[in-house]
Amino acid sequence: MKELHFLLILVAILSFAACSKKQDASALLNTRSDSLIASVEKRLDEKRELLRLKTDLESSALGKSISKYKPIIKKYAKRYGFDWRLIVAQIAQESGFKEKARSRVGASGLMQLMPRTAKEISHELDINYIMKNPRENITAGIYHLKKQMRYFPDSPFNDQTQLALASYNCGAGRIFDAQSIAEYYKQASNRWMYVKPYLSTLKHSDWELHLQVWPDGKPKYGYFYGYNETINYVDRIWDTYKIYKVIL
Repeated sequence: MKELHFLLILVAILSFAACSKKQDASALLNTRSDSLIASVEKRLDEKRELLRLKTDLESSALGKSISKYKPIIKKYAKRYGFDWRLIVAQIAQESGFKEKARSRVGASGLMQLMPRTAKEISHELDINYIMKNPRENITAGIYHLKKQMRYFPDSPFNDQTQLALASYNCGAGRIFDAQSIAEYYKQASNRWMYVKPYLSTLKHSDWELHLQVWPDGKPKYGYFYGYNETINYVDRIWDTYKIYKVIL
């Protein structure tokens, strides 16, 4: 009788365990199903948002300007090894595709080239109306970005491009100085994500750090205070580029 009683108890326990496992499996299945549904809904929302952005862009003045200049952008982007949509994102950031845009420091045109830079490129490419002709301005700007790429040959391509964009915005010297500080902290000086925080350490108030990095105690290319502008410039272009890769 004791053995029978024990067996009955054991069967009851096993039955309860099996039932619990079924409930746990059912709960897990439901959880996974809910997660999958949420993931699908998120993807659909993202696609709807991208479609909306595409539609809005096509009907906007910006979209019309992109269509107008797309042939020449694609031509020279291909020549110098860029995705043409990156150049579109850069022009959108630089000038909003306003042909007569002019900055407070004298940069002009769609690619916002400085007069001195335009003069140098004019001799190198044998084009004479960089500051007045939008198509020449685009040609010169893409060429100038390619020149910045050559300063960072040891970087992965995406980082090389981002470092080149930063150099386009504030000058290669600032980036070199930030790289020196990154190296001092044993960070990867060929990666934009590791270099960009150190742009903010090129101020005069960071002199104690500078003493550790440079013999004369100051950045090789001078103090720099426009770091937020440069960081935002690169990051906004890159974010826009990622969207344009999908909708253009």
